[in-house]
Formats: sequence, structure tokens, C-alpha cells
Amino acid sequence: MKELMKFAKKLSVLYVEDDKEARESTLGLLDNIFDNITVAVDGEDGLDAFTKHSFDLILSDINMPKMNGIEMITKIREVDKNIPILILSAYNESGYFIETIKQGVEGYLLKPIDLNQFIDMINKVIEKIYLKNEVQLYQNNLEEKVQEQTKELYRRLYFDSLTSLENRNALLQVIEEEEPFGLMLIDINNFSALNDIYGFDIGDKILKSVSKLLIDLTKEQYRVFRVGGDQFAFLDMQNNHLNFTQDIVADILEKIENTTITAENGMIKINIAVTVSIVSNCEVSKMFKNAQIALHYAKKTNQYIIFYSDDLNLEKHYKKELDAVVMVKNALAEDKLIPVFQKIEKYEEYETYECLVRIKQGEKLIPPYVFLDAIKRTKYYTELTKVMIQKSFERFKGTETNFSINLSFEDISNKYLIGFLEEILQQTDMAHQLILEILESESIDNFKLVKKFTKKMQNLGVRISIDDFGSGYSNFSNILELNPDIIKIDGSLVKNIHEDKKSFIIVKTIINFAKELGVDTIVEYVHNEAVLEKTKELDVTGYQGYFIAEPLEKV
Repeated sequence: MKELMKFAKKLSVLYVEDDKEARESTLGLLDNIFDNITVAVDGEDGLDAFTKHSFDLILSDINMPKMNGIEMITKIREVDKNIPILILSAYNESGYFIETIKQGVEGYLLKPIDLNQFIDMINKVIEKIYLKNEVQLYQNNLEEKVQEQTKELYRRLYFDSLTSLENRNALLQVIEEEEPFGLMLIDINNFSALNDIYGFDIGDKILKSVSKLLIDLTKEQYRVFRVGGDQFAFLDMQNNHLNFTQDIVADILEKIENTTITAENGMIKINIAVTVSIVSNCEVSKMFKNAQIALHYAKKTNQYIIFYSDDLNLEKHYKKELDAVVMVKNALAEDKLIPVFQKIEKYEEYETYECLVRIKQGEKLIPPYVFLDAIKRTKYYTELTKVMIQKSFERFKGTETNFSINLSFEDISNKYLIGFLEEILQQTDMAHQLILEILESESIDNFKLVKKFTKKMQNLGVRISIDDFGSGYSNFSNILELNPDIIKIDGSLVKNIHEDKKSFIIVKTIINFAKELGVDTIVEYVHNEAVLEKTKELDVTGYQGYFIAEPLEKV
């Protein structure tokens, strides 16, 4: 490691970042590693510097004025296809992910930068540059010494030191030269959590055990690689018309999940969950890229196995998501993100409205299903929620109108966002008007945190509503612990209540359950008169839906 750090001091680095705060923060880290850093403030500036100077490494943001990072990298690759490039970006959307794969970047790290991940990524790329330089150096020495050292360097370049499996470099080379018939990527889910729970020694043993298991399964037609920290690959080298069938994959997954590890206190069984993507019968040059795209999509959609197909239209899907992110970014910059207000009928003495997010484009109001999921893992999600909170309070300040704002578990887990909400409550004295609608969801994996939050809000005078009740697992015991003021019955149960006896019975049961607890009930998705009349039989506290009132910009 000391040798690598000494070597790093000699490297010439180009760092491209338009955001001054992010640039200064990252330079504080880079200055500890490199002595020779050239800074560019946008893609055009970075490309100009690249044409005038020689660099060993490039680090770049993506979204920049004049020329973005992808455009800059494309032009650089026309000149130098091998220079290592690292992406440091606030975006984790798949459109950029795909483009960076195409351009062959060495790594992709999200901002704000996690220090450990940053150091690990920098160390790996420095090591790769060092090894390449060593290969070049030894090629200039005596033939015998060159052959001896080259063999060791080759091993380090093309084999994983922990498992002795061939690595990502070897995989790409084999794909290009030998044209395999299929590729399967296996990713160990939440591997960092396993390291946190059991320690790195056990983590290494897990990786070694999985690699040995995969080697035992390869037989003659498969070839196995370790292509990342917790990611392995199978190549199908023989077209025997079996390839990676469902049965073969299921057998592999079962064996991995049943892996046992030898520890100091004996054998321990660890639940190892994996996600698998499979590509076959496709253009060889796109095989690894398609497998990575499919794996990314499978993890995002909570699928444990996915077979890549052009019919999935994943690139089109990611392009659509990227467009949604850009839409939100522009809406925030141009103050086009607005709340609309949907009336809840007969709830209380004063009028009550639910605040719903929209993006205004001309005369059109873009609904949240177009963009909300796409920004969940970006900084724009928190910014959007803060804008909604701010504008909703501004709209009802000085009135006696009640208003509700939706919060997800992710929102409640965000201490900065909750701090923002608490500050507004202190400044406005509007807690008695506010209703917080918390989505009933299986994603609530820290129920104690939610309970603590709801109790704190209720102590301030805020009412708590459980939104979409009945759409998920409806754990009555947990709901009781939250002690909500309101339960909003999900529209999926209400929309056919006038025709579906089962839905009617479920809704009636929920309402009776709520009455026993002294909890108000609101039915959603009242979309016609028949539904309204049917729900009136149940004596609910309030009604909401397009038949009652559509969401409006001004109320």
C-alpha cells in the first residue's frame, strides 16, 4: 500500500467538476493522494486540458454546462481508449449507468461521496495503473526477467487474489476472443451488511466458499470468474442447447443460499441471498453490458433472477427514467414543481385538503407516477419533498383549513428532512392544521423509528394518518402501536365496493376496527355515485376521490 501511495504522488490527474462546493470537498480528498492535479470546471474545459497535457487518470462529474461528462468522455475515448476514467456524480440513474458502461469507465461513485468507497475505488485504479506501468517497465528489461515478471503481473491483472478465480479483465478478454454462448452474473445481495454483521474475515470466507462452490458446479461447459467485490460470472463455453435453464440456475442458487462457513465457534449458517441475470444468444460484444443492465434492473425491481431479452426494452426504460430525472431537476430550478389540493369531504368542521405533487409544463400538470420512482435514489427526491412541505404550509398559512402531506418511510428516515419539517412547525404554529399521511408499506423495516416519529409529531399537535391502508400487509398490531388519528382505506378496496361483496366486507371490517379504537376513517378512490352511496352505508368519517373533487391548483 505504501508503494502504491508513493506511486500515486507521481500520477498526473485531471479532475472535472462544475460545482464549486463539490469540487473543493473532493479536492480535499484528492490532495492527500496526488501531487499533480489539474482542475477543469466543465466538460469543455476538461477536454481542452486533455488535448494540451498528458494524464494518467481522469475523474469527472456528469451533468455540467457547455459539455456534459458523457460527451467529454466520448471525445476523450476517440483519442485514448485506455486511460482510466472514474465518474463522481450525484446521479445513479440507469441512463448514465448504461452510457458509462459503453465508454468503459473504471468506476462510478455517487455524491455525496462515501469516504471508504472513494478510497477503495481510488486504490483499485491506482493499482491497475501501477501494474500496467510495471508491465511496460519489465518489457524493457532482459528477456528472461521479463518473462518471469510478466507471468506474475499477468496473474495479478487477470486473476483475483482472494479466490484465485479469473477476474473482470479476463472475462472481457475471453468474451472477445472465444465468443461464449451465454453469460450469467451472480450478485450477493447486501454483502456489505454481511461484512458489518460477521466481520471481514467471515466475509472473505463467504467469497471463498461461494467461489469454490461455483468451481465445483462448472463441469466442462462453464467457466467461472469473480468480476467484482461480491459479483461472480459464469460463461457457457459449449452450446449444448441447455445453457442456463431455470433448473440449472435454481440449483446454483439453492447451493449458494445453503452455504455454511467455518468460524471460531464452529460452523455457522449464513443466509446468502443472490440476484442473477442471464444473457444468451445475443451479440457477443454486448454480452457483458446487457448482463450488467439486466442485473441492475433485477435488483431495482426486486427480482432474484432475470433473463435478458431485447423485448424488455431496458435501455428505453432507463432513457425514460433519465428523462424523468431531468424533468424534476428542471422543475426545481424553474420553480415549476407545485402542490395541487384535493378536497376530503365531510371530514371535520373546517375544510380538509390533501396536498399532491405535480410538475407544471405550460398548461399541463404532470402527475407523480411519471417521475417520482425515477428520483427516489437521487438528491432531487429530498428537494422535491422539502418544496412540497414549504409550499403547502405557505398555501394554508393564516387559514383554519386542514391539510395533509404524504411522507414515506424513506422521508421519516431522513433526519435532515424531518428537521426541516420540525423547523417549519415551530415557525408557523400550524401543527393543529397538519395531517401527516404515512404510507402503510412492507418497506418499513425500522418500525421503532416510525413509532418514535409519530409520537413526537402527535405531541406537537400534528395528526397522523395511515395512508393506503389495506394495500399491503396491514399489520393491525403495528398500526395499533402507531396510535393513528386517521386510517385512509386504499382505493384498490374501494373502487369496486359497489360490485364486489368481498371488498365491501373488508372495508366494513376495517371501519369497525377503527371505530373500536376511536380512529377516524377516510375512503379513497370515490370515483362515481354508486361507490359514494355504498360507502355511506358504512358511516365513514370522510370521502376522497375524483367524484367528490378533483385536485386543483387553487382552492
